[in-house]
Amino acid sequence: MKIAPSILNADNLNLGRDIKKAVQAGISRFHIDIMDGHFVPNLSYGPQLVQDFKREFPFTEAEVHLMSNNLKEFIPAFSKAGADLIEFHYEASDEVGYWLDYLASNGVKAGLVLNPETDVDNLKPFLANLNQVLLMSVHPGFGGQSFISETINKISALKELFAAEKVNIPIEIDGGIDDKTAKDVKAAGADIVVAGSYIFKKGNIATQIKTLDGIINEGH
Repeated sequence: MKIAPSILNADNLNLGRDIKKAVQAGISRFHIDIMDGHFVPNLSYGPQLVQDFKREFPFTEAEVHLMSNNLKEFIPAFSKAGADLIEFHYEASDEVGYWLDYLASNGVKAGLVLNPETDVDNLKPFLANLNQVLLMSVHPGFGGQSFISETINKISALKELFAAEKVNIPIEIDGGIDDKTAKDVKAAGADIVVAGSYIFKKGNIATQIKTLDGIINEGH
């Protein structure tokens, strides 16, 4: 199981330092939350951050979680900035298929994000074009929220859909991830956890990563 730290919860005045500490602790992918102040009531980073990230950490994956319904501007901008994977919200567009095709044709991996209330069956028409599915286990927009327990059942439902459609797509969970909830979502069938506060707000970054990795990958 992979850990994708959310840099939203890192120290923004020392972002490079915190990312470097996580890379040295074995992290190979970072989750970069992009919030536009419209689709969600918060603001975060722009394309320049992704460009700088890829310059400084060229062999580390930049996973962009796009919380915006202005896909016409944002998807091309973050594709050009060097994002390795862009995941956008199913709820944010009536042109989901178009944007999945756009990402594929521009060599960027594509993911769809579902808010807590959105049924997994909505993904069915798009499964062939997905490299990843992200289930929100909190309401998007702010870090540090509590895990929504219904997410466990949603993971199981998604696994059933994949089995019925004969696909195998990585499932990522974002929101309220700590040592307990990470273990729970792994047991339900998740492949990747996004951890922000747990890694960057609880003390030593390397120690937190090692602890979480031990719990989800060594059965401790």
